[in-house]
Amino acid sequence: MKVDILLPIYNSPTETRACIESIITSTPKDNYNLYLLDDCSPNPEIKDILDFYAGRFNNIIAVKNKENKGFPGNVNSGLRITENDVIILNSDTIVTDGWLMGLYNASVSQPKVAAVGPLSNYGIISSVPTIYQQINDSIDINRINKIIRNSSKMYIEAPVLIGFCMYLTRKALNEIGLLDEATFKKGYGEEIDWCLRAREMGYKILISTDTYVYHKGGTSFGQEKIELQKRHEEIINKRYKNYSREVEDFELNHPLLELRRKMSKEIGVSILFRTRYNLRRKKLLLKRIMSFSKISVNSKKM
Repeated sequence: MKVDILLPIYNSPTETRACIESIITSTPKDNYNLYLLDDCSPNPEIKDILDFYAGRFNNIIAVKNKENKGFPGNVNSGLRITENDVIILNSDTIVTDGWLMGLYNASVSQPKVAAVGPLSNYGIISSVPTIYQQINDSIDINRINKIIRNSSKMYIEAPVLIGFCMYLTRKALNEIGLLDEATFKKGYGEEIDWCLRAREMGYKILISTDTYVYHKGGTSFGQEKIELQKRHEEIINKRYKNYSREVEDFELNHPLLELRRKMSKEIGVSILFRTRYNLRRKKLLLKRIMSFSKISVNSKKM
């Protein structure tokens, strides 16, 4: 088994170096090629990092864009030059022991799997032990990974994944195609669009509960993040009318609920945050009930 890891890079040398080191430390060398995709970073440290690792390891390949392509375009350039299954991995992540095999095992666990994502401190729908990043960030990475690997393994079918770490099967890529770089340009939303396209073609999107990847979040986009997210969310909702409802349904009946409760108790997460999480779920449920009530009243008036 060999997987091609695509690491899109734009500045952030400290995070990039830490990510590469975690891959080297936590991943059997024979199981991967690592493509360092530099999107014309102006920071001179990035060139030094690429030259150092590509010169020292024969399974690490440096790819330097002559002009900035934006995140999806940079990833697509990597998808075009690779032939194996791929993992798109943000440069602000830290991988842990067993991460690659965990994602791979999920990808072959059932027919027509398009993509697999890990659990994370900042994975939105796949966050553990809570949904609150400030709490999750305060817990040692290795401690969380140990708890996860000792817990019951599940492959959860999800509506979409957050693209900080996505294992994509080559079969699905060949059928679904590349990321929509024309629409999403600088990023945020392109991975959601790809997942929804995959599901329209009968593929499954999975979360592997025995795999953990730390995600810092927002490093490559800075202050543009909120604006990009808002604009691209509007595009997603126009393209896929049921998207928001599907995500809400997933949150209301979240498959990670019991695991989050178990981990929070074992780690000693404050009862305040555990209560806040329960209240949040009750608010979502109340919102759904109110929505049904309005529909019922309006239909009676008609």
